[in-house]
Amino acid sequence: MAAEPVEDNCINFVGMEFIDNTLYFIAENDENLESDHFGKLEPRFSVIRNLNNQVLFMYQGRHPLFEDMTDADCAENASQTEFIIYVYKDSLTRGVAVAISVKCNKMSTLSCMDKIISFKEMNPPDNINDEKSDIIFFQRCVPGYDKIIFESSLYEGYFLACEKENDLFKLILKKKDESGDKSIMFAVQSKD
Repeated sequence: MAAEPVEDNCINFVGMEFIDNTLYFIAENDENLESDHFGKLEPRFSVIRNLNNQVLFMYQGRHPLFEDMTDADCAENASQTEFIIYVYKDSLTRGVAVAISVKCNKMSTLSCMDKIISFKEMNPPDNINDEKSDIIFFQRCVPGYDKIIFESSLYEGYFLACEKENDLFKLILKKKDESGDKSIMFAVQSKD
């Protein structure tokens, strides 16, 4: 019994071109090629906690802070503590692409524009026609821990982190150091 040939899912290149120090390949047939983009999939409702078990919540409509809360407190303040994690299809493989939103009166989405973490009053778009965005983070599991990290798609090597400032525990964006920084680790508890 002979094996049947399997059709390749390959791209035939017919040329190359240098543009601004970047080498581009020209495909023979590009009708099935997909441009770099993020495409929104199904959302997940979650509570996010830092390593001190403090709950992330939206403070005064714009600022993400961590605070000690019981499960009852979380439920009473669900509009500020239950985050909607939108998973996006990513045309590149860099981790699970997500946008983090909360609906407290109006929909707000976490942004890291200019390396400052805040909520933008907006619904996450269905598609983002770029490979970087201030609202997209790459969610990855931490080997050896039951924790998650979120790397900015806009600022490579920068992660969401918890930092104490005065008496507040704030969500910030910081460059990952190589000394095993645990401030960038979070527990994400699904509410679905």
